[in-house]
Amino acid sequence: MTAIDTAAGLPKPRFGVGSRLSDTFQIFSSRFALFGLIGVVAGFLMQLPSYLVVGAQTFDSASQQASQAFIGENPFLFVAVVVALPLLVYSVLTAVLVLAAYDAKAGRDANVGAYVATALRAMLPLIVLSIVAWILIGLGFAVFVVPGLWLLGVLAVYVPAIVVEGAGFGALGRSARLTKGYRWPIVGFVVLVYVLFYLAGIALGFVGGRVVGVSPVLFLLLQGIVSGLSAAFASIAVAVAYARLREIKDGVGFADLADVFA
Repeated sequence: MTAIDTAAGLPKPRFGVGSRLSDTFQIFSSRFALFGLIGVVAGFLMQLPSYLVVGAQTFDSASQQASQAFIGENPFLFVAVVVALPLLVYSVLTAVLVLAAYDAKAGRDANVGAYVATALRAMLPLIVLSIVAWILIGLGFAVFVVPGLWLLGVLAVYVPAIVVEGAGFGALGRSARLTKGYRWPIVGFVVLVYVLFYLAGIALGFVGGRVVGVSPVLFLLLQGIVSGLSAAFASIAVAVAYARLREIKDGVGFADLADVFA
């Protein structure tokens, strides 16, 4: 059912949180090896700068004073290496996995090289808009939780708007238009995904507390695996949400969207 159906007086189509979560699991499990490998490599790269710059104490709660001292003495280095580089990796990862999710859903062979090339071509708007989006969402949460959640719903699908539609720096506005009327269901969907992240984080903390004392490098690998798989799952969820919104608003489905960048 599309926006045309709604205009004709038929009931408003549902976003379907449960169905979207089911789609996410189905896509993730259908090519778990591919998504897992991409996610784990990217997750490791996201954790590595912090380890190289701050050192092993970044994983040691007993050495937080040393970490804070390093940040105070080297604030620009910390932001550039520990914040900016992981954000860059995460932006590329999200774009790559969004594209991979469409091919997986459409039953087509994966083409990681094409996904990476597409993500790199859109690198500038991906990075700039990722920074802008997370600043806006962070400010929303700082003011009060509800504005932060609302902005999370508004800006939920800007990455696929960039890499699938080529929306460029207009992707935040495109996301706002696509999510209009469905922001709170999207928030519910995102919250469910982050609950899964939280549970994974608890497991990591339980295991990591025993591993870090033995080998900080091993803990780095473990943290990269968990964060990478979590990021992969979240990226697929973004693709699923975007596809459903395009189906509702524009009358196009997964296969149609995949054809755009085939």
